[in-house]
Amino acid sequence: MSAHFHTLKTDELSVIVGDNTAHKQHVAGYNGIWQISSVHDARPVYVPRVSGMNLEFFAPFSKTVEVEPRKHPVDLIVHEPARHVTLHQAPSPVAKVESWIDYQVAGPCHIDWTYRYKLHAPEHFDTGYAGFFFASYIHWPDNKAIYVISPDFFRALMWIQYCPPTQGKDSAITWVDDSYDLTFEPLDHGLYSSRAPLRYEIPLFLGRLGDMALAVMFENPQGVVICYGMTGGSFVENQSDRNPAWDFMLYTKNPSENPTGQWRARVVYKKFVSREDILLEYQQFQNSLGHKWDLPRFGPLQKQG
Repeated sequence: MSAHFHTLKTDELSVIVGDNTAHKQHVAGYNGIWQISSVHDARPVYVPRVSGMNLEFFAPFSKTVEVEPRKHPVDLIVHEPARHVTLHQAPSPVAKVESWIDYQVAGPCHIDWTYRYKLHAPEHFDTGYAGFFFASYIHWPDNKAIYVISPDFFRALMWIQYCPPTQGKDSAITWVDDSYDLTFEPLDHGLYSSRAPLRYEIPLFLGRLGDMALAVMFENPQGVVICYGMTGGSFVENQSDRNPAWDFMLYTKNPSENPTGQWRARVVYKKFVSREDILLEYQQFQNSLGHKWDLPRFGPLQKQG
């Protein structure tokens, strides 16, 4: 019998990666990172019964395919020397999407993450795009907001704290150069169809959990939508609040012309030092991929002409 989960160990982190079967507190239907804890803070990052970076659904969304990808079987593959794990999902019953999600130790508090897809029936995505939505249910943070770098307020590039009060409204933060001219269907979720009143400049978002920082950063912004769910993680244990969801959607236009593709990202969970430190982490991530990336110039935008 194959294993359903595997723990990746870094110098600072314990990262449990698992399929979508049930195990103790973890309920069926949720794959990805079952849990992260740190030597600096043993409290769970994600709501224990569900997970983080869970491949939640395909878009456009239809109630007739709600069983996929969450309830379609996932195979867990552990690569030697046990510092690299892949979750593989065979073509789903209706949308016919095949998925590979790689998790690999990349540093003392770093996990590199890659999502690859293959559309076996591109014609299923008849609105002109194929989307892959990932949900992360954050466990009881004092600060429920995420932070992104945006040029949309005060005509200046700056960090923006974002925490919309309504689930599924003003939720989707798109890239500044993305027109995001997608055709949404009536059942499409507001988490990605309801655009936020700001856009991001750099494809990363930061969350604060006590003295810790959780950052998710992408190699490229193309097709990356940062999504915020105010109440997505259900009630906290004493029912005095709800757990937020720090989500994202990946999408490609023209599925028939792009039946395969991938995105690369890095997850960093560490003691919070400063926002500049997070940008240095992003620079190191870009360097590790062979890219040159300069730190942004904050402040008022330069006038054109």
